[in-house]
Amino acid sequence: MDSTVIADFEDAQRRAIALLSAVHGRVEAGQSERDIAELATSLLSIHGFEGWFHPPEVQIGVHTTQAPIWRIPSPSIRLKPNDALLISLGPWGGRAFGDIGSTFVFEGDEPPILEIARACTRATCGYASRYKCIGELFIYAQTWALNNRLSLANRRSIGHALLPPEGPLAWNFPRSAHAATWLRRHQIHFLNPRRMTGIFAIRPQITDGRLGASFQEVVIVDGDVHRVLGRDHDADVGKF
Repeated sequence: MDSTVIADFEDAQRRAIALLSAVHGRVEAGQSERDIAELATSLLSIHGFEGWFHPPEVQIGVHTTQAPIWRIPSPSIRLKPNDALLISLGPWGGRAFGDIGSTFVFEGDEPPILEIARACTRATCGYASRYKCIGELFIYAQTWALNNRLSLANRRSIGHALLPPEGPLAWNFPRSAHAATWLRRHQIHFLNPRRMTGIFAIRPQITDGRLGASFQEVVIVDGDVHRVLGRDHDADVGKF
């Protein structure tokens, strides 16, 4: 991959991590899912972003057991102590965007499922390589969940490619890139036989049926290059 593209996405991911950390520090009891999404939007420009690659995804409590696709943050579901809060942000600026997500318990103790989900994302990021097919990552994450007597909430896919504004995608970027991620060849799903090469967002959402948790990170696989973008060390994955 072009080194400029990698540098752009690296910078965007670092700023996306900082944005999510800022949102963490400003959530309050009584805020609705929509309030938290709007809070994230209000902080975009502070972190150098212009808009969204995908709208903020916010889930509170039992709603964390559901994959967030097509789900609009609710104005009536409000945060209270001991609630799980799942947030996924895809901020965009210039020629790149970030994609980062986390789950934490608001004013309460972290249940074991959060560490299982964090470890799953960390391990799946580490498992990615040019020698793997994209579909193998889905199988790896699914097996991780099953080995812990849990399941994947996002059964359609656990992530997607992050595509730069090149060729046809240069028009109407990043909407064009977001639309392209719906193509199955760009998704991390069970039957994707393509070899891994490029930049990928990885987010296995694990659930026990009562609570769900996910941590989203971005990896690059480009020949011998394999690392988590925006992180100085693999141990930082899932930490904010």
